Amino acid sequence: MNSNGYRRFFLLTHPRSCSNLLVRILNFGDQPDVVQHDIGQGYFFLPPVLLREKLTLQGKNVEDWSKDELDQMKQEYQHSFTELQKYIEVAEAGDKIVFVKEHAYFLMEPAALSRFAFGSDNVKQAPWTVQIPDTYGSNVTRSSLNYTLLPDEFLQTWTPTFLIRHPALMFPSHYRTILDTLGVAAAHAEGLSSEIMSLHWTRTLYDWYSKHLVKRDSGSANEVKWPLLLEADDIINNPEVVVRFSKIVGLDPTKLQFEWQPAEKEFVAQLTNDVSRRMLSTLTASAGIMKEKSSADIDISIEAKKWRKEFGQSEGEKMERWVKASMPDYEYLYAKRLTPKSV
Repeated sequence: MNSNGYRRFFLLTHPRSCSNLLVRILNFGDQPDVVQHDIGQGYFFLPPVLLREKLTLQGKNVEDWSKDELDQMKQEYQHSFTELQKYIEVAEAGDKIVFVKEHAYFLMEPAALSRFAFGSDNVKQAPWTVQIPDTYGSNVTRSSLNYTLLPDEFLQTWTPTFLIRHPALMFPSHYRTILDTLGVAAAHAEGLSSEIMSLHWTRTLYDWYSKHLVKRDSGSANEVKWPLLLEADDIINNPEVVVRFSKIVGLDPTKLQFEWQPAEKEFVAQLTNDVSRRMLSTLTASAGIMKEKSSADIDISIEAKKWRKEFGQSEGEKMERWVKASMPDYEYLYAKRLTPKSV
C-alpha cells in the first residue's frame, strides 16, 4: 500500500491503447483493496462523449452549439463528475484504493478542444470547469496545460499513470470502430484528428502532472517517478511490467490474470451500447494476451499503403498524416515508460 495516503489512481488512456486488456489483467473484481466500478473500472466521462455524438456535435466548434446543446452538455459533464465523486467517497469511506480509468481526451473541456481544432481566434468561450465540493478548497484554479474540466485542486489529489500505444496501431483501429458504430460521416468529421487521432491531450496532461504533482511515495524500496507511463507493447510482451505496476499502486499481484475464458454471449449482450461492444470485441473473444497485437517492426510507410487500400486514397492519406504527426509525442512519452525492474 502507499504509505502517504495518496490512494487515488488515475489510469489515463487513449482509445485502442490496450487499456481494456490491462484492466482485464489487473482483475479488479478479485482485488480486495479496490472498489470495482463497472466493467471498465471507469469511463465516468463517457456519457458526455456519447451525448455529443447523439447531438451531432462531434467536430463542431463549440461557438456554433445552440444554448440548449450547451446546457445539455454542461449538465452531463457535471453529472459525470458527481458520479465520480460518489465512487471516490464510497471507496474512501471503506478505506479502499480509488482506481479509475479514463481516456485522456474524455476529460478535456469543449472550448479547449475547439481552440485546438479551429484556432484560438475562432473560440471566445471561457474554459469549462465542473463544480467541485468545498472540501477541495474554496478557491479553485486552472494553471497552464490544464485543459481538462477539472480544477487543479482536484487533479492534484490523484496519482496518475498514462498508457500509450504506437499510433500506427491505435489510430486505424479506432477509425474502424468509428466506421462500424457511427458511420462514414462521423469518421470523416472535421475535428476528428484534433481529438482522437492525436496524442496531444495525453502529452499535455502528462506534462501538467510532471510539473504540478506533489511528490508521491511508491511504497516500495525502489523509487519511481510519477506520473508513470505504460506502453501497450510492454503489457503484451512483458508481464513483469504489469506485475511491477500492480505492486506500485497497491494491488495484489497474485490476483493478476494473464489467461481467461472467452466471455459468454450473455455477458456481451449486457454491454450498454454498440461502442462498448465493439471496443471490447477482441478482448471478450480472447482467452488471454494476443502477442500479434504488438507494434514490433511496424513500418508506417508499409502500413500507409494498407490504409489507402482499406479506407480509400483520401482517408488513407489522412491516416498517414495523423500517425506521423503524433510520432514526436509518442516517442517523447515512450522514453519515459515503466520498465520491468524488480520490485
